[in-house]
Amino acid sequence: MNSADSEDLARRLLAAGYHEDSLERADIAILNTCVVRQASEDRVYSRLHELKEWKTAERTIAVTGCIVGKEGDVLRGRFPQVDAVVPIGEYEDFLASLEARYDYSQGEALPQAGRTGISHYVRVIQGCDHNCTFCIVPKVRGRERHVPMEDVVAECRQAVADGAREVVLLGQNVDDYTDPTGRGGLANLVREVERIPGLKRLRFLTSHPQDLEAELLEVMAASDVVCRELQLPVQSGDDTILKRMARGYQMRHYRAIVDQARTLMPDIGLVTDIIVGFPGESEAAFQNTRALLEEMEFDVVHLAMYSPRQGTFAASRMEDDVPHEEKLRRLNDLLALQRGIAARKTARWIGRDVEVLIEGLDELNRPYGRIRQGKRAIVLRSGDAAPGQLIQVRVLQATAGQVLGVLNPAKSEPAA
Repeated sequence: MNSADSEDLARRLLAAGYHEDSLERADIAILNTCVVRQASEDRVYSRLHELKEWKTAERTIAVTGCIVGKEGDVLRGRFPQVDAVVPIGEYEDFLASLEARYDYSQGEALPQAGRTGISHYVRVIQGCDHNCTFCIVPKVRGRERHVPMEDVVAECRQAVADGAREVVLLGQNVDDYTDPTGRGGLANLVREVERIPGLKRLRFLTSHPQDLEAELLEVMAASDVVCRELQLPVQSGDDTILKRMARGYQMRHYRAIVDQARTLMPDIGLVTDIIVGFPGESEAAFQNTRALLEEMEFDVVHLAMYSPRQGTFAASRMEDDVPHEEKLRRLNDLLALQRGIAARKTARWIGRDVEVLIEGLDELNRPYGRIRQGKRAIVLRSGDAAPGQLIQVRVLQATAGQVLGVLNPAKSEPAA
C-alpha cells in the first residue's frame, strides 16, 4: 500500500515537470511513512533528525503516509524543519504549494509519466473497517473508501498500455471490496480486470478469512491470468486468541477456506501472518499455532512478536503478559519450523517447468522474477531473458525461499 501511495505521488510530480534526483541535488524531500510497527515510526523520526543538516531556506521537507493520521498534529511542533504534512491521497494542495514556492510552470499533465513498471499497484480500498485489537491501521488510514470499479479498470488498462505485464489490486482487506455504483464485489472486479488485452498476470492482497468468498476462489481457479497465490493472514492458530484479537472467525472456518482453495488449485501458494506472544497466549495456545503450521504447510509465513502499539485496543486494555524472552523463544521455534516446511515445499518444484515473469537482474547479473505461486525464481544460464519477459524455466535447484533453473526458449516469449 505504501508503494502504491509513493508511485501515485511520484507520477503526479513527474507529470508536473519535476524529476527524481539524489538527495544532495534535490530541492524537495518527501518521506512516505509506515507506522504499523513502532520500529517503522522510529525510523521516520530518525530520518527527520538527519534531514536537519540537509534543510535550507530553499529546500522543502514533506511528510505523508500513515504517520500523518497518527501524529500529524504534533509533527511540525517536534520537527520545525518540516514544511508540509500531507494526508494520504490529498496531494493537490501540496503540489500547488510547491509550484508557488518554486515559481514552477506546470507542464502538460501526463498521469502515468515515467512510473509504470513491470508490475503496477492499484488501490481498490483505502482504509479498513475491521477493528483487530492489535492493529493501528483503521486509526491512521481511516474507514474503508472503495474506488469505483470503472476507475480501477481504467487505471489497470492504462498501466498495461504503458507497459505493465502484471497488476496487483490492493486493499487492507481486499476481499471486502464493493463497487460503490453497485457492480458487485472483488470477484466481479477480478473478472473485469483479467479481460484487459495484454495483461499477463493479476494478483490481489491482502485477504481476510472473515470476508473471503467461495466465488473468488472459483474465479481464481478458472483464470489463466489470476496468479495461484493467496495471502490469507491467520495471526494465531488458537480460537481463544483469535477472539481476543477480534479477528471474527474460528480455526474451523480458516481450515475450510484453505481446503476449498487447495481442492480447486492443488498447487496454490499460501502465505500467512502470525503474531506470537499476544496478551493471554498460553503455552497451549502457542502449541495450537505451532500445530497449525505443521498441518497447513504454508509456503511463506510472516512472523512477528507482539508488542503493544499505542492507540490500539490491546495496548490500552490488555496486559502484555508474555515475557519478552518467551516471545523470542516462540518466534525462533516457529522460524526454525517454517524454514524446514518451506524448504520441503519449494523442493517439490525441482524437475518441473514453471512460468516466470522476469522483474530484473540480481547482484550476480542473473534474471529473477516470480512464478505464478509467488515464489522467487532465478534463471541460470539465462540467454536472452530480460525484464518484462514471460518465460518458462525448468527448475534444477531450490531453497526455502526460491527456485533456480534454466530457460526453455521454445516455450518462452521472445525477448523484447
